[in-house]
Amino acid sequence: MKFYITTPIYYASGDPHIGHAFTTVYADVISRYKKDKNFDVFFLTGMDEYGSKIAEKAKLAGKEPQKYVDEIAQKYVDLWKALRIENNDFIRTTSLRHKDGVLKFFEKLKAAGDIYSGDYEGLYCVGCEDFILERKLVNGLCPDHQTKPEAVREKNYFFNFKKYSLQIKEKINSGELKIIPESRKNEVLAILNGDLPNFSITREKVQWGISYSFDKTQTIYVWIEALMNYVTALDFPDGEKFKKFWPVDVHIIGAEINKFHSLFWPALLMSAELLLPKKIFVHGLFTVNGQKMSKTLGNVIDPIKLANQFGADAVRYLLLSQFPATEHGDIKESEFGAKYNSDLANGIGNLFERTFVMALKYGVDFKAVDAEIKKITAEIFKKYNENMENFRLYEALREVFILVKFLDRYLNDKSPWTFYKNNPSNPEIAKILNSVIFGIEIIIKMLNYFMPDKMKDAEIFLNKLKSGDLKKNAKINLFPRV
Repeated sequence: MKFYITTPIYYASGDPHIGHAFTTVYADVISRYKKDKNFDVFFLTGMDEYGSKIAEKAKLAGKEPQKYVDEIAQKYVDLWKALRIENNDFIRTTSLRHKDGVLKFFEKLKAAGDIYSGDYEGLYCVGCEDFILERKLVNGLCPDHQTKPEAVREKNYFFNFKKYSLQIKEKINSGELKIIPESRKNEVLAILNGDLPNFSITREKVQWGISYSFDKTQTIYVWIEALMNYVTALDFPDGEKFKKFWPVDVHIIGAEINKFHSLFWPALLMSAELLLPKKIFVHGLFTVNGQKMSKTLGNVIDPIKLANQFGADAVRYLLLSQFPATEHGDIKESEFGAKYNSDLANGIGNLFERTFVMALKYGVDFKAVDAEIKKITAEIFKKYNENMENFRLYEALREVFILVKFLDRYLNDKSPWTFYKNNPSNPEIAKILNSVIFGIEIIIKMLNYFMPDKMKDAEIFLNKLKSGDLKKNAKINLFPRV
């Protein structure tokens, strides 16, 4: 069975931040989980590297655009390595394979009769790489970039979106095109009901981009060709990877690009006579300390800095355990240390350490397991898997911690140290520790996708414990307090 999962490709206008890390770690956890279920997984991420904004950024930096995006792309590659991201491919829109695939895709759009020329007049925001309606301005400025948009009138080529809008609506309503969560599905249906117009697919006089092969005065609109990365990375249209992995099983995206992925992208695919994505999972947006991330505000969180402070696995956990992904949430960097200590050092780490220390001191035979532990563990593991199958990672982690807390209570209630004090040979001691270790093994399995390095360390220690290869004073400290 195949499983194709993607993140958005990230715009190469600046260094990666915690938002990019969140989305990519999210996809990585799902990818690891599916691999463990014997799926043949293809996990794609990458860079969106064309457009006027990037050309301007490069100019301000005194660099050629290609050199500028090369340097930005390397920072993303370094971040994925630091966060233990195991992507199969890293597509860049400046690559020849992407350009070739985009031009072939456009040939299909043109053959379908869905491209026509016309004049476009409107307000263009370079920061957004998009036109913006006057009613959305705040005091005459783009609300996201605080810049005045430029009045533009130019010849463009347009895509006949209206031809497909009714079909898209039907496919969304039927669940053939499944948008998760329901609120994001309703969001795009409301946009469709508002009579969304045909959209421009080229720009005039844009130097840094892919030239439109049917009219060399035009450049393909950056956000249009960027969407096509999901097929160009598979060597569309004739590559073996494309034949094997398309359609995509799930796009993991942020709420700000829902319209592009849930409406425009399906229309382009239908025009090209390609299968639609099976699922589009839309995570919420998050603020930092109650405000949108901004260099001006100085609240942009550097994930590399976090990884150096807490370790890669801890950062992966801290990102995904803040709030349900389908909701908007707020991240407070100042609270990371307290959450690390409470959940990881005092929670998982403490349970593992004290259980293993007692097992070494009191002895354990790995035979009898309390029926209650088996029952509770099975119930939790079932709920965990249901959440994982539906990409609810926050909720899956919540099940893990229900088990952690249960095992802590069980250990305290049973008090094997009391039995040992009264009679070191009491078989109840081994049964108690066997039972807790049974639960810990399930915790290791559940957390392996979230914290692969630490869980590997725990598994190695446990295997040595089982084989008798540890000294009596051996200890494991997975999460030292910070």
